[in-house]
Amino acid sequence: MPIQVVTVPYRYDERGEGLGAGPSALLEKGLIERLQSVGLAIAGTSESELASQERVPGRRALNIGRLGAATARLVAGAVAEENRVLVLCGDDTASIGVLAGLQAMHGTGGTIGLIWLDAHGDFNTPETSYSGILAGMPVAILAGLAGPRWRAEAGLTAPLATDRIIIAGVRELDEKEEKLLRSTDTHVISTKEVCEGESLRQAVDRLEGATDCLWIHVDLDVLDPRHVPSASTPAEDGLEIDELAQAMRLILETGKVWAVSVAGLNPGAGTRGERSVKTTLTLLERALPAWGEAAGA
Repeated sequence: MPIQVVTVPYRYDERGEGLGAGPSALLEKGLIERLQSVGLAIAGTSESELASQERVPGRRALNIGRLGAATARLVAGAVAEENRVLVLCGDDTASIGVLAGLQAMHGTGGTIGLIWLDAHGDFNTPETSYSGILAGMPVAILAGLAGPRWRAEAGLTAPLATDRIIIAGVRELDEKEEKLLRSTDTHVISTKEVCEGESLRQAVDRLEGATDCLWIHVDLDVLDPRHVPSASTPAEDGLEIDELAQAMRLILETGKVWAVSVAGLNPGAGTRGERSVKTTLTLLERALPAWGEAAGA
């Protein structure tokens, strides 16, 4: 089954800045050709854009939601044509559009499952966050615990039930964030447990049985900082490239994954950025062939 590549070249609502340059860097460094060389069929590429007339000065969360609506249209359109979707995001806030697009095609009956691979929980709300950083809130917003306007602007009609969320590779949680997270049915799997494999396998098996559609989101800081030295929020003792690729393959082999999103690539900072780009290309080249095999591509 072909893969449609969707790019969201924004950090929050700012185009091409820092992390927002990551999607273009991957394409410029030959991502499409490398995926084709390992047997994947690429249907094409498309780019999400926040139209100038839709941008509201000083309303960042609203703008992120509106950008999400544009992303959702591209994701839904790709799925309608029976394509899988690889979404190259700037930062994690772009995830709102991925879910909205999948929901548009698969309905709001709670049949979508999310595996969020990240060093951080991204489960803060404005009430629990010490920093107020929006990139630390996406999963809580997807789950309906914050950001109603953000979700509404993106066209997300129903939150994602927390018993259909796995957060894996975690090794840094804020105290209030962890308390909120533990009060839900979200399944949290540590970096060590991802490496060991069995906890992730069991959680994915359960989620596969309860859903019609799976979505993998990767924040590249789930990897050890040696591999992504330009990461904005590095966390020590992360996954090796092959460990993350293996985790992704385990999920892709279910045959239920309709979308993979990747965020957190800053191609700047000289050789550090170059190393991070190379790592991301290697990761996708090693992990995604399992997607094509499972989908019958």
